Amino acid sequence: MPDAVSLIVRLLAPCKTLSIEERTGAIAFRMQGATERSEFSLTCLLHHPDAAHVLTIAEQAVAEQLCEGRTLVQIASQRGVSTNTVKSQVRQIFRKLNVESRVALARKLCP
Repeated sequence: MPDAVSLIVRLLAPCKTLSIEERTGAIAFRMQGATERSEFSLTCLLHHPDAAHVLTIAEQAVAEQLCEGRTLVQIASQRGVSTNTVKSQVRQIFRKLNVESRVALARKLCP
């Protein structure tokens, strides 16, 4: 593995950083460089180990309403978004909190 590490260091040393962006629990950055053979760009996302448990403000609001027993349609209507948006947020909540059901979510979050 040291060979792989030294190769990565050699590739990235002359790279130009194109952008750095903070995301929830992570930092994304894009770099551009070149080797003797070709040019390349590299996009990386660095996650904080504890970041999986960080919910966005919107996800926190949806999670609270799920704990109150509201349906996806009720949550979407109350929040003024589509049901598909709420479904997507619920998937993210489940993924971030490593749960697979509303019951598991309630056990983890709700008083």
